[in-house]
Amino acid sequence: MADGEDEGGGGLRLDTAELKKFLKLGRSRPMTFAFCPAGGQEEPLFAAHRRKKPEVLGKSARKEAEQTKFACGTFSVDGKTMVLTCEKVIPGMAQKLKKMFRQQKVPLEVKLMGADGQEIS
Repeated sequence: MADGEDEGGGGLRLDTAELKKFLKLGRSRPMTFAFCPAGGQEEPLFAAHRRKKPEVLGKSARKEAEQTKFACGTFSVDGKTMVLTCEKVIPGMAQKLKKMFRQQKVPLEVKLMGADGQEIS
């Protein structure tokens, strides 16, 4: 995917400025997210939206990233910690998200929670 696709609103991939905007909104209310891990040398895809349901956003992200696995749910930000409440989870998701956020110069701790409210390690 080319970086220019973000400009028209057609791409789900968030650049650093858009990511920071969604994180700021996530401090005040839960936001939906979708995450597709990287395949090969590609970057992972983290998408956020204000109104779309997590499952719909996840399927759109999976299609754009051309991957089979995806995670979705809601997130909120509390201080320097992003709390992700996941409907679907991918193994190693927390480490992959931390690495992606470090690359975008957004220092956040990632905490995964299941749909039942239990913390996922």
